[in-house]
Amino acid sequence: MEIKRLLESGYIIIPDTNVLLNLYRYSPEFSEFGLQCLQEVIDSIYLPATVRIEFGKHCRAAFSDMEKRINNAGKNTEQQVVAARNKILSSCEPLERLHFPEVNVFRSELESLLNRLAQTANEFFEERRGLELSSHYWGGSDKVAELVKGIESYNHVFPAPSQEDIFTWCEEGQERYKKEIPPGFKDAKSKDGVRKYGDLIIWKELLNFARTQSKDIVFITDDVKTDWWESENEKRIFHHKLVAEFKKTGRTIIACESQDFYTAVSDDYGIEKTDAVELALNMTDSDYCDNIKDEVFESISDHLSYNGTDYIDTENAHIGTEGIDEFEVVSWDFISSERIRRDDDTVKYHFKYNVELRGTSYDYWGRDDDTKEVILSYGTNHLFSGSITVEIEREANIFIDFEDSNSFDVAKIVAGKLQEMSYEENFSDPEFERYGRYGNCPDCGTPLDDDNVGGNGFCINCAPTH
Repeated sequence: MEIKRLLESGYIIIPDTNVLLNLYRYSPEFSEFGLQCLQEVIDSIYLPATVRIEFGKHCRAAFSDMEKRINNAGKNTEQQVVAARNKILSSCEPLERLHFPEVNVFRSELESLLNRLAQTANEFFEERRGLELSSHYWGGSDKVAELVKGIESYNHVFPAPSQEDIFTWCEEGQERYKKEIPPGFKDAKSKDGVRKYGDLIIWKELLNFARTQSKDIVFITDDVKTDWWESENEKRIFHHKLVAEFKKTGRTIIACESQDFYTAVSDDYGIEKTDAVELALNMTDSDYCDNIKDEVFESISDHLSYNGTDYIDTENAHIGTEGIDEFEVVSWDFISSERIRRDDDTVKYHFKYNVELRGTSYDYWGRDDDTKEVILSYGTNHLFSGSITVEIEREANIFIDFEDSNSFDVAKIVAGKLQEMSYEENFSDPEFERYGRYGNCPDCGTPLDDDNVGGNGFCINCAPTH
């Protein structure tokens, strides 16, 4: 799309509400790039009245969310440092179980170093609390709102439709939606009242303005639902019914998503693309998955620790009757990822990982006759290995921003079959210092093991009297 040539030939630019609001959601660097592109052609940008109203309703909340993300960035880094500290220290536990020489000294020195690292991160962000937003590209101001005010200063906001127009369009919308005539029919179930006809009202404003003002239009929208777009040879094209309807105005419409528009403006007007922006504009599914594969696993690791049995081949394992309360994730490796489905609102991916889990199970041996305490066996240490599949979802109506590409809405384990690789009774389990391998002698309470069991459940000293 040669945007400069189009504007020189009289086209105007009309952004959908989501294009403006998405500028709050991107990474700071990409948002600044998008704003530069829009500012470059601001004298050709027009806003439908409905877009201006919708932006006014949602811009403060969107700006507030952006502030929170910036302020939370430091907290997230601190949390990652603490999580890494805990993970490294937990890796010392196998050494302790093996009575590795001087492991306590090693752990103590390691813990001291990691504590200093965590303290450094904490001090860094504590000294800078309140400065995060001022150091943002926007310097604490709302540059999207300023852009909209600039558009208004050109008197480039459509006249508001009359109540009669809105009523007529909503009535027409009822019939259009029954026949799935675009745009907006995908909002019929998720929205109510006039809101469900918001897309149609914007569309009607575009048609009226093109007809009455004799204007060709470049329409930018990040709404990729099938009531705006359709697929042809695996490419998204503007819905043919909308193209045909617009053609009746005697004018031409060219529709595009924001990233295509920004690319065209930056190419034609020489706006610099930083490396991060270039990556964002050219990012593929493969890039996206590669960026988030670690975070996807981290997001399900707690669930795996507490629900690992759900993904184990228990029929061929030697798990005690009391099961395993918690698993330790010993190791994991990313195998592959693939996009499995894209619908109007979401994109779904499957991520596969190899994992190793360690856990301890126990058998129920009964209750102590006197104290009624539950008597359990020695713990049996298990090692499990295999693959799991994790499914994630992300919004389909926002393109992938490289710097903010760790965003996804849902992550859940949808498949897993881990096999038991080894199991071994742990006779040094500190949990069972009070109990022997075969329980305790009913008479004297002596822990029973291979050396002192006397038969009939008694120790060698008490057995002769029974």
